[in-house]
Amino acid sequence: MILVFGTICLDRIHRVPRLPKAGGYVEISESTTGLGGEAANTAFALQKWKANFKLIGNSLGTGITSELIYSYLKNCHLQHAITPKMANPSPICEIMVTPDGQRTMFGLGFAHLDKFSDPHLVQDHSASWLTVDPNLGDSSIQAATLARESGAKIYWMDFPIPGAKNAPSYQQSDVWQSSTDQFGESQNAVKNIEFVNQFHEQTGALIILSDGKFGFYACGKNLSARHFQPFHVTPQIDSTGAGDCFRAGMIYSLDLKKPLSECFAFAAAAGSLACRGLGATASIPDLEEIESLLASQPEIVASYLPE
Repeated sequence: MILVFGTICLDRIHRVPRLPKAGGYVEISESTTGLGGEAANTAFALQKWKANFKLIGNSLGTGITSELIYSYLKNCHLQHAITPKMANPSPICEIMVTPDGQRTMFGLGFAHLDKFSDPHLVQDHSASWLTVDPNLGDSSIQAATLARESGAKIYWMDFPIPGAKNAPSYQQSDVWQSSTDQFGESQNAVKNIEFVNQFHEQTGALIILSDGKFGFYACGKNLSARHFQPFHVTPQIDSTGAGDCFRAGMIYSLDLKKPLSECFAFAAAAGSLACRGLGATASIPDLEEIESLLASQPEIVASYLPE
C-alpha cells in the first residue's frame, strides 16, 4: 500500500508566447482547467498503473471551485480521495506555460493548507510507503512521523535540505526528490553532483535532483553521485506535473522492489511522457507507453545500469 499525502487543487493552465516584463502585456493563446496538486498528480499516475494506493489530501473547501475539483477527481477515478471537510478557500494554481514547455505558477489558497489538513488520516492504513509534499507544512511532517512509526518508508517531495528552516529529520531509508527549480543549478553537472553527494552524506537517504529535459542527478547507498540522461520524447508541451509523475514512477517501482536502475528508468520515462500535453494530468502515460519508450531507447536504459 502506498499512501499519497499532500496537495489537491484546481489547475488553470494558460499557454503564452512569453512571460511579460514588469508592467507589460501578453496575450493568452490557450487556456484549460484540470485537476492539480502534487499529491493528486502523483495519485493519478498510480491509478493509471493500477497500483495499490490511497490519496489523502487537504480540504477542498466549499462552493463552485470545490465542486469542480471533486468532478475532476471523479473523472480521474480518484473520487475515493480522503479529505477533511472544512470551510477554507479552495486552492487554485494559475500556471503560465511558455513555448519551451516551462511553467511559472501562481497560487491562491495555499498559504495555510496545513491548517486545512489532518495528518492523523494516515493512521489505520497498512502502508509500505508514504509520500508527502511541503504545501501541507507541519501536517506533512506529522503524517510522516505517524507513518514511520507504523513501519512505512518516506518519500519526501520538495522539502528543505538538512539544516534549513522546517527541514524534517531524514533517515537512511528515506527518498528525497526535488528539482533544479529550487536547488542546485540547471545544466551545472559539477554543482548538482556535489549537491546530491553532500545531501546523501548528511542523511544516508537516496537523493534525486531532477533537471527537466536535461535528465537528473542521484546519490544513495551503493550509488555514487552521478548524472542520468533523459529519455527523448516529442512533443514537449508542458512540464507541469512531470516531477510528480517521476515521483509516482519511482515509488511505484520501489514498492515492487525493482532494482534501483529499473526504478530510475521507469520514472524518467514516465516523467518525460507526461510533458506531451497541456496540464499535469493531460498526458500521464499508461504502462504500455512507458514500456514502449524503454524498449525504443535501449542505449538510455543501459546507461542507467550500475557503473
